[in-house]
Amino acid sequence: MSSNTSAHDQFRTIFHFGRIALVLVLFASLGFAPKAIAAARPLSDFLNAQGTTNIFIPPVPDYIAWCGEDTRPPIRFASVDYAGLAAKWLTTNGGPSLGTVVTGDVNERTLSDGRAQVTVNLSTSNALTWAVDCAGDVSSDPLLFGYRAQDLLASPALKPGLSILSMQVVFTNTSPGAPLPDLVNAFILGNALPAQQLLTLSFHSDGFGPLRSAFGVADGTRGEVVVTQTGNFKTSGHGTGVQDGFPAEVVSVKIPK
Repeated sequence: MSSNTSAHDQFRTIFHFGRIALVLVLFASLGFAPKAIAAARPLSDFLNAQGTTNIFIPPVPDYIAWCGEDTRPPIRFASVDYAGLAAKWLTTNGGPSLGTVVTGDVNERTLSDGRAQVTVNLSTSNALTWAVDCAGDVSSDPLLFGYRAQDLLASPALKPGLSILSMQVVFTNTSPGAPLPDLVNAFILGNALPAQQLLTLSFHSDGFGPLRSAFGVADGTRGEVVVTQTGNFKTSGHGTGVQDGFPAEVVSVKIPK
């Protein structure tokens, strides 16, 4: 009796798992195969890849900065240190610590062509922030708000402008686990590998600090800089460029209420 029961139980087990396998095969054949689960990577994989160039505000490492929408003058330019690159440059060169803290996560999933889609989420506090007019030379034009990192290195007693921010960037990479790109070098300077494509980018920051006399107020007046940027760079179905670009481009320099 026990041997027959054991054989019967084995048959039921095999039949049970056979049905599961059959259902999975049917789902796959109908296009309902489970999506690849996103795998987490250390945030340092992203942060350590940033700042490989220092072209725009030398000698501070480059990171993405923002201009407001050109149909709504005055058009402002804001630099917000989302990856802590300016903060690290300051302390490395003997300047003051700004207390910048960067947290977040990096997740990637495998695409059908073998590439990886990478999603980076950042939350940063005490991010160095400064603003100028968007026209002209942003590396040297008179500041409307805050101080550049070079100013703080030369005069550590200056009060910087600091922001809190959130940022999400989604891009494709060559393969799961491959080194992540420097956003500026890859997608601003045009040195992305063929498999790397910027898909979406969203950014919001709110910062407080000193307005400067170029803004038309007494130097040191308390000011606020708000940045909201939303970029969609997914190619159209015909592969002929981006669909939306930047539907939201806000850089506001103001006296807070």
